[in-house]
Amino acid sequence: MVLVQALTYTAVAVAAGLVGGVIAVYRPPGPQMKSNVQHFAAGVVTAAVTAELLPDVHGRAPQIVVLGFAVGVATMLGIHRLSKVIDKRDIGGQYASAAGFLIVVGIDMTIDGVLIGVSFLDNPDTGVIIAVALAIEVLFLGVAGVVALPREMGMARKLAVPAVFGLLLASGVTVSVTALGGVTGAPIALILAFGSAALLYLVTEELLVKAGKVPETPLSTTLFFVGFLAIFLLDMLH
Repeated sequence: MVLVQALTYTAVAVAAGLVGGVIAVYRPPGPQMKSNVQHFAAGVVTAAVTAELLPDVHGRAPQIVVLGFAVGVATMLGIHRLSKVIDKRDIGGQYASAAGFLIVVGIDMTIDGVLIGVSFLDNPDTGVIIAVALAIEVLFLGVAGVVALPREMGMARKLAVPAVFGLLLASGVTVSVTALGGVTGAPIALILAFGSAALLYLVTEELLVKAGKVPETPLSTTLFFVGFLAIFLLDMLH
């Protein structure tokens, strides 16, 4: 059953987010370590898009691909704008300092879940690669989500953040597989194109931009290519 298979691999990403949260609670990474992880995650996600998603949409109708990309970019820009508005209005009570970031990540997790589910519906092999690649992203976001919270907050509440991220990811998978099971053609192509744009936005405007706040090192640059090659080889061998 596609749903069971998709949720099984999604569980890897959920576990990665929780591991990231635990790491952040007991040993928060320094700026250079975060930059290294961001470079690695950027390479992983880039490889997943170029090796799996883009080939799947390459043969589809051009107008569907353009529409999917346009909606994907517009959505990510809208989410970014939403985070700025939330931060500016100081929304979120004791979570105010992190509210914008947490809401944006929550939306991103839901979108990623939908993408994983649709990838499994379209091609289970693609679904596996996307789920594994996004597990690296979720690991980083688990760390970032906990680090963003007030230091005085209790451990249980901090770990609830990556747990909620995982729940949203699994919910996106469940809803997409349940709602789109048996659907083929344009709707699937539209979502895959949308997901490709969303992930490329994540790489260029989130991971690499934030990583760039720390001076580049040969190690961080190398880790981008290591991440890319790891997923590329996994795709070749899978």
